[in-house]
Amino acid sequence: MQTAPMLIAHLIYSLDTGGLERVMLNCIRQLPATQCRHVVISLTGATEFAKQLPTDVAVYCLHKKPGKDLGIHVKLWRLLRDIKPDILHSYNLATLEYHPIAWLAGVTGHLHAEHGRDISDPNGENKKYQWLRRLVSPFLHTYVVVSADLHRWMDQVVRIPERKNQLIYNGVNTEKFCPSSVKATPFTFIHVARLSAVKDQQSLLEAMAILLAQTEQQCQLWLVGDGPERERLQQQYQRLGFTPEQVQLLGERHDIAELMAQSQVFVLSSVAEGIPMTVLEAMAAGLPVIATAVGGLPELLAADRGSLVPVADPTALANMMLAYLHDPERVQRESIKCRETVCRQFSEQAMVSQYLALYQQINR
Repeated sequence: MQTAPMLIAHLIYSLDTGGLERVMLNCIRQLPATQCRHVVISLTGATEFAKQLPTDVAVYCLHKKPGKDLGIHVKLWRLLRDIKPDILHSYNLATLEYHPIAWLAGVTGHLHAEHGRDISDPNGENKKYQWLRRLVSPFLHTYVVVSADLHRWMDQVVRIPERKNQLIYNGVNTEKFCPSSVKATPFTFIHVARLSAVKDQQSLLEAMAILLAQTEQQCQLWLVGDGPERERLQQQYQRLGFTPEQVQLLGERHDIAELMAQSQVFVLSSVAEGIPMTVLEAMAAGLPVIATAVGGLPELLAADRGSLVPVADPTALANMMLAYLHDPERVQRESIKCRETVCRQFSEQAMVSQYLALYQQINR
């Protein structure tokens, strides 16, 4: 007799555009409907991004108040009692504390995914957060981490048992994100990320200003994304005197694969990261990557796949951008390496298969 598909409740802080949310979206789309059904629970609210979910995926927004909101535990308990999911899959630190209340609501399957550290704790040194992860660990079947750096940290610093510390790399659709011989002119650097403090786009704009002052060769920066830092970045844009021919703030876009295919180099200026989906997508599109040496980025960009720079160092970032601008052969050489690496190690199919196997193991 065929069993009913298991119901997965995905718990996130906010249903908005971002790498974590896109990983969740891609898994929901690709997991077989005969084995998995899904709902998404946002502790706060949802944006237009929610419309990208399949039509049979219900979205629940709990409208959590800023700061401590004890009433949200009651709301979540009631919702979980109503929808009766088989597994609660939570994402990042802001959702971790809700697993005990989910147990009380009758949910028997529990996993928590760490996609990267928060701006308030970029190096994972906050003792309170470390203890929170340890205290919640008995309520979880497993922690999922997305980089070897996070895996080591969970083992050596947080001290999560090996049996509860599983590495699943993010995966990318290598058919959608693929190289193109048709490139934008002039030479184009592209940055795709939520406009938030952890991504440090301020340093990127400062670096672009330094770069433009150092070279007569034409180039441009496309900054793709939206978020809470947008107004501050627009003010910085005006202060630095950029023109649309030099820097474009493109906002949220749904043609990221096409924009990447037209670009030459991807740039990321983050303070903290796991394995960013946008970096994997850029590499699949054949773009060398210039990024800060944080999180899982060093393991991604070794062996001629890109270059690392210090955090919050616009001059170092500008100098590296200048090096690529003046070396088209390097761009082409690293482009091939990037594409090969993603196709070999970071496929979407591999990621989805590992999550399905984990769900099945938890739901036995």
